[in-house]
Amino acid sequence: MKRQALLLITLSLCFLGPCIGVVSFAAEDSVKVMFDTEWRSERLTLPTGFAPDLSLRGIEEIRFAPGMFEPDHEEFFSYALVFYLPNQKPLTQTQIHTELLKYYRGLAASVGRDRTPKIETDKFTLALTPLEGKDGQYTAVLDWVEPFKTGKAQKLRFEIESARIADMNASRLSMSASPQKPNHKLWPVLRKVTASAKFSKVTK
Repeated sequence: MKRQALLLITLSLCFLGPCIGVVSFAAEDSVKVMFDTEWRSERLTLPTGFAPDLSLRGIEEIRFAPGMFEPDHEEFFSYALVFYLPNQKPLTQTQIHTELLKYYRGLAASVGRDRTPKIETDKFTLALTPLEGKDGQYTAVLDWVEPFKTGKAQKLRFEIESARIADMNASRLSMSASPQKPNHKLWPVLRKVTASAKFSKVTK
């Protein structure tokens, strides 16, 4: 409970301003993840406090679009998200589907725990579609309840890539997320931010 409370405090602070620093879950796997953007950031270890049942071990980095937490803004709930997964092969379609449902069900249960009516996380669904001819790339639609601001049903769309990180014994799960439709002008911006992620070992 203490860890979960600390996580929610951290999330709140990140929404108000940038989170700075490198969090290491294991000294031998410490890594810095850099993005070519000034968007506000958040960094967590995997599994997260709100989704302890995740099978993933690693680091999560998020970059929030400026209008991320403004329900009337076109950038509402839009962000770039990267999982750094050391000592692990690229995730399969089945693994991605399973882990993302765990992640967003846990997030909604933690953030929306005091909402009435109660958010029924077991009703969340994720449709994950491979891109033809593009190994490890997918589009997805999460039908869930947005727990931070509206408490309303939302279709959260994703563009996803699962791939090995060159020159590192690790893989990444890179995701752009937004409720905007696929042809919206925001998507090229999200793709650019997500694709700009660079990984490097932290030396001491």
